[in-house]
This record gives sequence, structure tokens and C-alpha cells, in this order.
Amino acid sequence: MVAAMITTPLFDQGGEQRRALANVVVLSLFAVGLLTTWAVHRMRAIVAAGAVVVTTYFIELLGSTTGFPFGTYDYTSVLTPQVAGVPLLVSFAWAGVTLVVYGMFAGGGARWVQLAMMAASITAWDVFLDPQMVGEGYWQWQPASLAFRGIPLVNYVGWFATALINSALVMAICRAPHAVKSHGVIPHGLTSRDATSRLSVITYATLTVLSTIGFVFFFDDVVVAVVGTVAMGTCLWWGLRRSRRSAIGLT
Repeated sequence: MVAAMITTPLFDQGGEQRRALANVVVLSLFAVGLLTTWAVHRMRAIVAAGAVVVTTYFIELLGSTTGFPFGTYDYTSVLTPQVAGVPLLVSFAWAGVTLVVYGMFAGGGARWVQLAMMAASITAWDVFLDPQMVGEGYWQWQPASLAFRGIPLVNYVGWFATALINSALVMAICRAPHAVKSHGVIPHGLTSRDATSRLSVITYATLTVLSTIGFVFFFDDVVVAVVGTVAMGTCLWWGLRRSRRSAIGLT
């Protein structure tokens, strides 16, 4: 994922190389989310991932045909494969980031706080994602009076609502950890949930840092870089705080 994100700006915008690298980034993110969740929840991780993929596919199908809940937009034919005009990669992106964020906030604290922070963290990623994907020509928006860099503000409301649904699904399915032995893979003194939490935080931090660098130095949009860094950075801080509190046994 890191290699693909770093390599992407080195190729021409709209080229086949960038499309291939977009697939690598998303599928790598999905793999990280699935495997870290598998370490704690085993088969429930697969069920949760499948539930998010299917749910978001139908939400994206609804959104691209009716304009609800994201606003009026259309997918181009660039990203493939597509089913009924919706690229399947989009649903895997939803599932990947949802599982990674679940790892950041799972365990301890009030469930409604966990749900809200997951939804906020997922939505914060879209501050970077949507401007970049529009620039790549993967989808396009109808002009709106209230917009951020050409992205209707209602899109972020729709993202938050969809993220709430996805987060609630994953939390419900992965409601109890599976008893897993580390077999020497996880350092002594760390549980599988601790290791999952740390890797999830690292993954989210990687998305934050590399996206910021990309928009400052390669995509030429400092505004998106600043807003995205503040949004994702705030969520990352909360994830780090929760991870540290969990590590010392606090809730």
C-alpha cells in the first residue's frame, strides 16, 4: 500500500499505471483491515467485511442513480470491474477503511463514542479521497452551491451516515473476540487486540501522512492538504489516546 501510494504521482494522471496502483492501494488497505480483524475475531472478520462490501455497493448504487445520500454524481467507465455502473473497488475501499478504523477504536469505552469516532474517522479520509479521485477522472460531481473543492458538502453528510451504518455492522458482528494464541508472532505481553490496535493506528497514520504529502507536493492543493490533515489528524489523536488507555487497562 505504501509503495503504491508513493509511486502513484510518478506516472501521468489518467494513465493505466495510476489505475493499476489505485487497485493496489485499495486492495492492500482491505487486506490490512481484514487480516488485523481476523487476528481477533477470525471468521467474524470475513462476515463483517462481506457485510460492508455488500451494503456499500447498494448504497453507492442508490447514490449514483438518485443522488441520495451523497449528492448528484456519476461514475465514469475508468475504474473496472463495474456492476450496474458501480466500480466494485469502491466497496472494497469502504470495507478496508472501516475495518482499519474498527481496529483503532475497538474495545473499551462507551459503544456510542466508538461508533461516532469510527464514523468521523472514515469520513475524514474522504476529505483527501474525493478530490484525488475526481482529479483522476474516476467519478464526477454536478456543481453545487455549497461545496469543498468541487465536492458537495452533502457528500460528507452522506459519508458520515454510511460510515455509521458500516461501523454499526462491524461492531455488531465482531462483538466478542476469538481466543487466539500468538504462536510467537505477537511480542510477549501484547494481546492480539493490542497488536491489532497498534497496526490499525499505524495504517491510519500512514494514510494521513502520505495523503498530506501527496496534496502538498504532487496534487498542488494545499487547502485539501491542510483540511484533510486536521480532520484525519484529530481522529488519529483520538485513536492513539484510546490505544494507550486500553494498553494500561483504562476505559
